[in-house]
Amino acid sequence: IQALSGIRGSLPGAVIIESNANLTTLDGLRGVQGLGMNHDRDSLHLVSNTALHSIEGLSAVRGALPGALTIQDNPKLTTLDGLEGVEGLGENNGGNSLYLSANAVLWSIKALSGIRG
Repeated sequence: IQALSGIRGSLPGAVIIESNANLTTLDGLRGVQGLGMNHDRDSLHLVSNTALHSIEGLSAVRGALPGALTIQDNPKLTTLDGLEGVEGLGENNGGNSLYLSANAVLWSIKALSGIRG
């Protein structure tokens, strides 16, 4: 994902990262400051990334996300550090704003404490 390190600013669509067995961090996304959403109304979708242990590369993202946040089946992810700047979440087509599931060692979601209703 280092090849994406030149991206700066807000993205008009979602960030979907799914089934990447060798991806360990999102450090290549450090320049991303905002996220849009996709047709399913997700803004950030991190699913089945077996080696992912850090999402701190998203630390520049600020403000409310227009879509949902889905983090599922990332067995090495311990915290959501990197999402401290997120202040709100939208809703996806399934009616979810936040979906966290099957992240076996996730012990802290403190990074989401800035979300307001």
